[in-house]
Amino acid sequence: MKKYYIASICREGILGGGIVADDEKITFKTGKLTVSPKLRNLEMKYSNIQSYSKKWVFCFPVFSIAMNDDEIYKFIIFSPRKFAELLCEKVNRETSC
Repeated sequence: MKKYYIASICREGILGGGIVADDEKITFKTGKLTVSPKLRNLEMKYSNIQSYSKKWVFCFPVFSIAMNDDEIYKFIIFSPRKFAELLCEKVNRETSC
């Protein structure tokens, strides 16, 4: 079942869009044509996520997602509790969060 989150990626500024989560991956999507095609439809499989963290910057919840290829993506998520629960369930299957 797919879940949807309003999100912005922090990459050379803040780029609005959304995250679609399914059973295998999360995908950041934006309609901006001025960014690279990779960022317009950025897929991150749960099995390729090395770690993640959440911190508050000013009044915004910022998630940092580190991938196995050493790439780090930062997102402002507007449903931080539910998104953290999703990542905990899908990425940290062996530990409790």
